[in-house]
Amino acid sequence: MARQLWPDQDALGRRFRRIGDANAEWFTVIGILADFRHFPPQGDQPPAPHGYISIAYDPTLNTGLTIRTAGDPARITGAVREQIRQADAALPVFDVRTMEAQKERSFWDRRLFGWMFAVFGGIALLLASIGVYGVLSYAVSQRTQEIGLRMALGASRGNVLRLIVGQGLRLAVVGVVIGLILTPFVTSAVTSQLYNVTPTDPLSFAGVAVFLTLTAFLASYIPARRATAVDPIIALRDE
Repeated sequence: MARQLWPDQDALGRRFRRIGDANAEWFTVIGILADFRHFPPQGDQPPAPHGYISIAYDPTLNTGLTIRTAGDPARITGAVREQIRQADAALPVFDVRTMEAQKERSFWDRRLFGWMFAVFGGIALLLASIGVYGVLSYAVSQRTQEIGLRMALGASRGNVLRLIVGQGLRLAVVGVVIGLILTPFVTSAVTSQLYNVTPTDPLSFAGVAVFLTLTAFLASYIPARRATAVDPIIALRDE
């Protein structure tokens, strides 16, 4: 508000009044607050201009106090009640709660949706990992004859395992890299729905990448280890 009404000027001591009323009183600016958003707490919309005046000029039926303290908020409740009683014993004090409790009450729906999306995201990640595991393990199992032939020609079990697992991991790494490259284009569509997390949260991306890479490792290692445990002659004959 100060930047809009008095750009590049000191707003302290300036006066303003409400529009739409020629007889409205003038108010003098005695302080300036930092920008903050009432609602919503996220998004790319700039904070709206606000001016706060004494309650004596604009009394309402629903009046509340917001008190900031450096200590435990629960410990000052009694002192606040006493101060209000001394000012006006007829004023009732009720519904006292901390800011954390107020946030819990105000954002319960967002937390619910957050948990729902987390569950759905976990299910999608699980299905993706099952798909990766199934495809890679099937591909490795189809190479039983090749594995037997390599071992019959003198390749050690460790060399074969490193070859098969390495090829599987290379496929997984390529897929993860492609996914990370495309992710910013997808997450830009949901930026306004995120709260307390960035659309490019590195921890989330790293967790998914590590999980899928580990899945690819197991999908390659387990069937390859099973195939190398079979006698090469038997493997070649079965195929």
